[in-house]
Amino acid sequence: MKIIHTSDWHLGQSFYGMERTEEHLAFLSQLSDIVKAERPDALIISGDIYDSVAPSLAAQRLYNRMMLELHGTLPEMKIVVTAGNHDSSSRLELHSDLWDAFDVKIVGNIERTNEGVNYEKHIVEIEGKGYIVAIPYIYQANYPATTDGEQASRMRHFHQTLLDNVALRNSNNLPVIMTGHLAVSGADIKGHESKSMRLVYENIEELGSGYDYLALGHIHHPQFVANSTNARYSGSPIPMNFDEEYPHSITIVEIESHGTAPMVRTQEIAPLVPVTTIPENGGDCNEVVQCIDSLPDSRIYTRVRLKVNDVIPMHERKKIEEAFDGKKAILCEIQPIREKQETTESRNLVIEEIKMISPMEIAADYYEKRFGTAMDDELMAMLEECMDILEKEEEV
Repeated sequence: MKIIHTSDWHLGQSFYGMERTEEHLAFLSQLSDIVKAERPDALIISGDIYDSVAPSLAAQRLYNRMMLELHGTLPEMKIVVTAGNHDSSSRLELHSDLWDAFDVKIVGNIERTNEGVNYEKHIVEIEGKGYIVAIPYIYQANYPATTDGEQASRMRHFHQTLLDNVALRNSNNLPVIMTGHLAVSGADIKGHESKSMRLVYENIEELGSGYDYLALGHIHHPQFVANSTNARYSGSPIPMNFDEEYPHSITIVEIESHGTAPMVRTQEIAPLVPVTTIPENGGDCNEVVQCIDSLPDSRIYTRVRLKVNDVIPMHERKKIEEAFDGKKAILCEIQPIREKQETTESRNLVIEEIKMISPMEIAADYYEKRFGTAMDDELMAMLEECMDILEKEEEV
């Protein structure tokens, strides 16, 4: 069996206020060419189809267009879509009966009936080729209960039950592929560090045994995980933030039969609009302008790292913005890199001490800790003026 594995499309994402449909269509064009050349038995999209649980109409139309074009490119190819944590599982499954007509199988959540869990929903047979165990993103509390009730064993029990069910019917020893949308312990999370959402890691052993290839989504950096050669994140097809300045790709997997090692290779996806950070470790205003002058004559999302003592001086911001005039490069952000200065030893104040010092001293202490430099006289005067106004209002 041959599959193409991709994930984390994040349709509808806004990048510093810029809409990205054109970039996703460029990815679609490349993916369609790969499908045409490789002629896989299945295309697997392992979650985070959308960037939001409430995608815009434009994002939903883009999804429909992509599915229809991929189906039209190779009608005999099965397309398997699973929900990620950014997706609304119910919204994704809403038109699943209609998508069945285009050989698109959508699995958004665990279905429970009066008879129990509908495990059949997750087992997709590619006739004569193999099996795909389609598992979406699942919150810990949503795993079916087991007799001991432990969260970890509930996850393992669910995955292993599915794999055991496939094993019972797999009399021809066909390849078995399982999907997952989660963070596996040991994964390289470059590109996720700056996100406010805390990643919850799971040991790969909790996903059971009996699959030949594990098609993972959630982490955007393409990689094998847990020192394996058969468990892989395909990664996002285009960079989702400036920390994802690494090659993006899709994964092509071929498996001869169940129990044999998969042959895995990647096909790089060329971004329509790359991302770059200049200078990489930060620089002063003159160094930044030199880097801007050296940018290629093409569209490229650009993050500037400017070394400053406290806040970005207005004249330096203006100079940097003017350096982009006439260039195709897009200035998205000027990120201040504050050079820490020698400060007095931090004070951990107790309530009694706080009562004995003035609000201005507290503000000055916080400012120095936050920005690594002392508050200047102008800012001190502004704060004192504001405090005087507030005190007079309280007296009225």
